[in-house]
Parts: sequence; C-alpha cells; structure tokens
Amino acid sequence: MAHGLVHLLYLAPDVSQFSLDRSWLVPESARRPVAYVLMAATIVAFVLVALGVWQIPALRDAWPLLTLIAAALSTLLLVLFWNRNLVFGLVINALLATAALARPGWLERFISGA
Repeated sequence: MAHGLVHLLYLAPDVSQFSLDRSWLVPESARRPVAYVLMAATIVAFVLVALGVWQIPALRDAWPLLTLIAAALSTLLLVLFWNRNLVFGLVINALLATAALARPGWLERFISGA
C-alpha cells in the first residue's frame, strides 16, 4: 500500500521528481486529467493488493492479479511523467510483478501466515 501512496507525491508542488508539468507523450491540456486518473487507479489497486495480502476473504486469492495491475498502472504513470530519479519506482514495480508471477513458497507462506 505504501508504494501506491507514494504516487500522491505528484500532487506535492515542491517535489520536482514527481512533476506533472512535463510529459514526453501526454499533451499539456491532458496531463493533469490523465495523471489524476492514473494516480487514483494506482492507489486503489495497491490498496486492494494490501487487503488481499492481509487475507480479506474476497481479495485473498486475487493479490497476484491485483499486483500485476497495480504495478502496470504505476509503471504507466511513471513512464508518462518520467524523471530519471523515478527509476527506483520501476524497480519496485518489476520486483512486485515478479513476485506475483513467480509466487515463491516463502512469499505464499508469509502471506498465508503459515
């Protein structure tokens, strides 16, 4: 969930790495709407991942898919509003996606509380 909440830094005017003022792909008139939709979707997706990891019954089995969706949304946002300092976020997304796809035994035991 923390990784999702970090995306709120795009709303902080004094954090230059997270800026909506520049995008190599999104036209200026669409930057804020696109960014707000992606931020909201990313945060909601990572909150759902956290609830699944915390064994909420309706989401318990969905955490791998939710993690892939959340990491993809986050990656899209970071790439569209790129700053080279955001590479750490891409690394985190890649690690989360790898964990969701590989589902190693130690992670499954950790999540299930076994």
